[in-house]
Amino acid sequence: MSLADTQYLGIIENILEHGTYGQNRTGVATYKLPHQIMQFDLQKEFPILTTKFVAFKTAVKELLWIWQMQSNDVRKLQEMNVRVWDEWMREDGTIGKAYGYQIAKYKQLDNLIKTIKEDPDSRRMIVTLWNIEDLDDMALQPCAYETLWDVADGHLNCMLIQRSGDMGLGVPFNTAQYAALQCMIAQVTGLKPGKFTHVI
Repeated sequence: MSLADTQYLGIIENILEHGTYGQNRTGVATYKLPHQIMQFDLQKEFPILTTKFVAFKTAVKELLWIWQMQSNDVRKLQEMNVRVWDEWMREDGTIGKAYGYQIAKYKQLDNLIKTIKEDPDSRRMIVTLWNIEDLDDMALQPCAYETLWDVADGHLNCMLIQRSGDMGLGVPFNTAQYAALQCMIAQVTGLKPGKFTHVI
């Protein structure tokens, strides 16, 4: 098993042993255990599970749709044969003012890369998709909603904060996805990927 498997399965066991059972927005009852954390050193291992399938290509395509294309247009994902947002697509083909829309609206990726290059000691490198004024106009409010970035000793570190996560499906997908994003941003800023922390 990978280190990712060990940490992930530890959280699964913790949820089963100590989680509380209850209802939620979806109408499907779940066991939940708040404030779980995984941390990985990307110089040692890329955090993708080996004990279950993770749709890595789909994860990267969605990531590029949000962060590179900065899009909310589900039709662009469909052109890449990705259907994960079909359920939430509105009549205009979008998911409203969610995800990539928020990165584009405030030029958050441009500002992040600029700060990493020009002011790497900054402790204000945050990208947030949780825009209070636009929440009502989002088909689905973001689950993986914020990243905090840090540069230390030539390495780029990232913390992903996820307000809600399906441990069986979404969390392994998001872990691999945002570790890939960290590697991409490290590459374009001339750094090595460092610590990746996933807070669920």
